[in-house]
Amino acid sequence: MEKDEKDRKEGLNRRDFIKASALGVAAFTALSPKDVMAKVPKKWDAETDVVVVGAGAAGFAAAIEAAGKGAKVLMLEKLDVIGGSTILCGGALTFAGTDMQAEKNVQDSDDLLKKDLFKVGENRNDPVQVQAYLDNQLDTYQWLKKIGVTFKQLTIASGMSVPRSHQVVPPDVIKVLDDTARAKGVKLMKETPVTRLVLDEKTGRIRGVQVEQRGKTRFFGARKGVVLASGGFSLNPELLARFVPPMSKARALVGAGCTGDGLKMAWAHGADLVDMPYIKATFGYHPQSKSTKERAHIYYKGGIIVNKEGKRFVNESISYKLLGDAALVQTDAVAYSIWDTKIAEAAKDDALSRVDGLEKLGLVFKADTIAELAAKIGMPPQVLEETVKTYNAGIDSGADPFGRKTLTSAFGKPVKIENPPYSAFLSTGVILGTYGGIRVDGKARVVNIFGEPVPGLFAAGEITGGMHGAAYMTGTAFGKALIIGRVAGRSVLA
Repeated sequence: MEKDEKDRKEGLNRRDFIKASALGVAAFTALSPKDVMAKVPKKWDAETDVVVVGAGAAGFAAAIEAAGKGAKVLMLEKLDVIGGSTILCGGALTFAGTDMQAEKNVQDSDDLLKKDLFKVGENRNDPVQVQAYLDNQLDTYQWLKKIGVTFKQLTIASGMSVPRSHQVVPPDVIKVLDDTARAKGVKLMKETPVTRLVLDEKTGRIRGVQVEQRGKTRFFGARKGVVLASGGFSLNPELLARFVPPMSKARALVGAGCTGDGLKMAWAHGADLVDMPYIKATFGYHPQSKSTKERAHIYYKGGIIVNKEGKRFVNESISYKLLGDAALVQTDAVAYSIWDTKIAEAAKDDALSRVDGLEKLGLVFKADTIAELAAKIGMPPQVLEETVKTYNAGIDSGADPFGRKTLTSAFGKPVKIENPPYSAFLSTGVILGTYGGIRVDGKARVVNIFGEPVPGLFAAGEITGGMHGAAYMTGTAFGKALIIGRVAGRSVLA
């Protein structure tokens, strides 16, 4: 009886907070409480154990985990295709202590990964979320192998002190996840956008979702809970302008569904938001890029980055998110990656850095001398020559003007640019995901601004913030989608 009374009081407190939050959001967005949340209907159009919103990596991971434990799971996808931003990502997954690393004598561990994560994130990462990633990362790697995901290669990437980027083909991963979900009885409805979360006002618990399906409003109940895995908000200029104004006009290369629907719904129910100012664009993409084929991080293999005036302006070994910040404030918000033939050779086996694809697309400028290269890309030859000369001299002296001491993070030794032909690739910063978002705890429960779980509501993937802090390690966005998605699928049944 004491527990029931406690639950009743917490429910009342939760309901009062929800109403207050709704009024605040309503006043801010000119919506009424009725607009931002839905009540339990007299009769559900359908009812299941778990509703998962979004059919990307995080959504599938949550659905598979819950269904594997005997739950009836309904996945809802607003588009007519599955995969979300996962399909467009570079295919890097960050794991530590794997058999692939052991085969190459790479010494890695949870402790080293943790150290690197906090270094890249400038110690602004949420320790709880980082620990949840660490506690479940190796098991998720082994799970992926078990269900049929093929890992192509192991490489070093941004923010890593040792190689831990495990490369996959994203569409292949989605197919494996889809097949696994179907085999476990997960029901998927496409072209079914979720428009509101349904609140049980008597208990303060999220009880289901309101959707629009073929022009009709329908209500789907979730006996155990709702998992939000609907992606970020890169395609919502209003939200970008509100939280991170410098990114409001940046180009985005994400899934078509990344308009912030889930974030707004959770926000309306009191969810806390975290890391919103740290949303950044990734440097290394062509200004008109339409896919990940039009990018290269060859600066992590020894290339340098110069602006349109032919001058370096940044330490090329830092996170490509910070490189994006630096590039976006240069002339026309662009810069050139510059490299020689020896660097191109070193990059050919790295899916994130290789440039042969760019060359086939006609996006690489080449010349036998630095002066000729400068002329081809429209910058003062003498300036670019002096830039390269100064850079090479800095390698000899060990005193780079911009403090570069490694290739990427704490890994690798810089090399001179002195082996013709020389190449240049026009690049800019492109938003590949909004790394800020809903705060969740170690069990993937959405929490409010007081750190209290929102009853019945869970989240995973790009919709969440906190994991990355001020910057981002390659492979941890895709990684957290799968890792924390599985955590959510377990927690929703607890």
